[in-house]
Amino acid sequence: MSPMQEDPTFASWRRLGESLEGSFAARARGLLAPDFAILDLEGEEIGCLEFHGPHGAELEAGDLEARIERSAPSEYAMLAGGAKILEAEPVGALNTPEIRCLDRLYQGRLSLLRNTARAGPAGESVTVRITGGLTNRNYKAVFDAGNAGSLPVALFLLYLTVTLRRKAYNVVH
Repeated sequence: MSPMQEDPTFASWRRLGESLEGSFAARARGLLAPDFAILDLEGEEIGCLEFHGPHGAELEAGDLEARIERSAPSEYAMLAGGAKILEAEPVGALNTPEIRCLDRLYQGRLSLLRNTARAGPAGESVTVRITGGLTNRNYKAVFDAGNAGSLPVALFLLYLTVTLRRKAYNVVH
């Protein structure tokens, strides 16, 4: 067993990623609700991502709990099981985050106008894609279920996309 599989935090991410089979949907719970239901392929709710504006968010899905926190004006961290599993900071603009997750570097790119985001390990192909509807209320995420870091990156990109679009289009939550 590898060290990553022995750690219960990483095992929870791996199990959730495998159960989602590399895809999930996120839907706002109401017109002005600050949280999104996380849905599996059958449309069953498996978790919740509660937004706290630009300050962060909280995720609950099965036995997994994580928190996204703003660690500096444009830097973020994701904490799960008492450990920092993700750090992100922009490279140039806010829409080009550099994300370090589980000791792997991902290059991200967001398009606020198209309501999309993507990321992949540095120098490799894209392994995470987020696409959203016009109203900022429905999203679809596709990630590499075989890569333990792809799911946290997908959830972070969902958070960042929604947060930056709300700010850009002056939506108050």
